[in-house]
Amino acid sequence: MEQHRFAKERLLPSIVERIPTVWNALYRLPVGQESTTDLMERLSSLTTGYTPDPEQESQEISYYDYPVLKQPFWHWEIIWYFFLGGLAAGCYVIASIASFFGSKEDRAVVRTGYYLSLLALIPCPLLLMKDLGRPERFLNMLRIFKVKSPMSMGVWGLVGFSLFSGITTIIQAARDGLLGKWWGARLLAALPQKLLALPGSSFAFFIGGYTGVLLAATSVPLWSRSRLLGAIFLSSALSTSTALVSAIIRLAGAPGKTLHKLEKMQWTTLFVEIAGLLAFLRNTGRAARPLVGTGPNEHGPTFWRVEFGLGLLLPWLLQGLALLFNQRTDTEQSNREGRGLLISLLVLLGGYFLRRTIIKAGHVSSRDARTTLWNAQR
Repeated sequence: MEQHRFAKERLLPSIVERIPTVWNALYRLPVGQESTTDLMERLSSLTTGYTPDPEQESQEISYYDYPVLKQPFWHWEIIWYFFLGGLAAGCYVIASIASFFGSKEDRAVVRTGYYLSLLALIPCPLLLMKDLGRPERFLNMLRIFKVKSPMSMGVWGLVGFSLFSGITTIIQAARDGLLGKWWGARLLAALPQKLLALPGSSFAFFIGGYTGVLLAATSVPLWSRSRLLGAIFLSSALSTSTALVSAIIRLAGAPGKTLHKLEKMQWTTLFVEIAGLLAFLRNTGRAARPLVGTGPNEHGPTFWRVEFGLGLLLPWLLQGLALLFNQRTDTEQSNREGRGLLISLLVLLGGYFLRRTIIKAGHVSSRDARTTLWNAQR
């Protein structure tokens, strides 16, 4: 009760006090100032190894600059499908890791992870059907299994993951007493959850990374130039799900040791995601301009400020400082917990905008005829 009262009376007000700071950082940056644009252009050139040369590019082969590719039709449904699918996969993996290697204090991670995994997974088929236009198109994709088709593999992977996520979550609910005490609930509680978590985690890893592989299998220069999108999406799935699980159990008053383990995991996954993203930009080179550039229709301002700055670099630095100077005094507990929730919110924000900016920038990339032909020649 003391932990819940602490979360309600001191922790939540501490978070509320920090919201204006984040809001100002997000929306009051000097968008129109030349110095800020120059800084983002330098970052773009430094990370991609490419500086635009309009005079040279105008001499490249193209057919009156008409787009060579058909623009992708993916919109908000796919963005949320990628984001929620990553959360579902990551929460399942974290819960399984805590189940296999955690202590009794970490049981909250197991329960929370499995419940959140199923909750995040439920809208995914609906979003996919909405994007396809007609539900029967989704069902038609289940008629055959194509190993060489990322779309077919993804649909069947989603079905397999849904099966294991549903079973393990029902078992967890039975063990938590949420299904009552009748004989069926006792039978479900006795099922080998850890044994089922092994193949379930394999499907979860697949779902976490296949969305990036799906993008890389297209002809869009931004998506297809590098083969690292799958690894980036998988690391983002783990970082965002760690942030979500830690935020929920933090509000529920989880033990400090459990939170410390999640904080270390979150710092590690953020580091891997940052390193993978920088490697992706370097490998993509010129084709990454729609994502990191500041020109017309380019998404560099959103990428550098929101996704990379607020969503990756800032929480990674804050989490690193929190782990380095781990405060143990009770008087600092409110600030420490408030900072932890703020970091989780920033990571979730970054995970969403990672997928949003990459998909939106891919639309711009598909309309760039010269870069498309340049990419096809290499």
